[in-house]
Amino acid sequence: MKRITMTKMPELPFDVQESVNQLRVNLGFSGENIRTIMVTSCLPNEGKSFVTMCLWRNIASVGSSVVLIDADIRNSEMRHRYGMQSEDGLVGIEHYLSGKLGINDVVYQTDLPKGYIVPVSTNVIDPTILLESEHFKSLVNACRDNFDYVIIDTPPLGSVADALNIAKYCDGSVLVLASNSTSRRLAQDIVTSLKRTDTPLLGVVLNRVDTSSRGSAYGYYSRYGAYGAYGQYGKK
Repeated sequence: MKRITMTKMPELPFDVQESVNQLRVNLGFSGENIRTIMVTSCLPNEGKSFVTMCLWRNIASVGSSVVLIDADIRNSEMRHRYGMQSEDGLVGIEHYLSGKLGINDVVYQTDLPKGYIVPVSTNVIDPTILLESEHFKSLVNACRDNFDYVIIDTPPLGSVADALNIAKYCDGSVLVLASNSTSRRLAQDIVTSLKRTDTPLLGVVLNRVDTSSRGSAYGYYSRYGAYGAYGQYGKK
């Protein structure tokens, strides 16, 4: 299997690590059959990709094999943000979905034990046809057969409908909201859209909470820490 080195993985503050760990534990209570999980948001820059990456790392750290599928093909920043490098040259999910490469060519082992990733190497302006193809279904099924968990990062639902197409291949979804940024009405509309997919909404992560005001978490799924204090890593 080909390898990716990730040269820009941030060290997380203790309280953030604990919040991520609590998220993983809470997801575990959803049931043993919940193994393929989609992460989305309402709008760009709410921190969903950061949450996805943190959850992926945390699952791998406790000894479960986990693959992260980057399906935010329109606007992925993971390759550059986390410094993904491969000696053989990086190819990504878009090469597989377009029929140019096989599954084994785009699933990479990382320098994180038990952590694997299917990256995006080149953003695609309109990947709808690619995500609706049988190739995507085959990719998810193959990953599910070979790893304990599959975590899929998807585009924001308030911008494009890609995540709704992806949801049908997942056991559940997690919605990331930015505190004091996402409107209640928009969040309710997105939740309604997710429910139409018949894929369970496992919970909502409230990102960038002002932890100095503990009463401001609105009763959502999890206080996920004041990520805005940690620079660019909490933005997307």
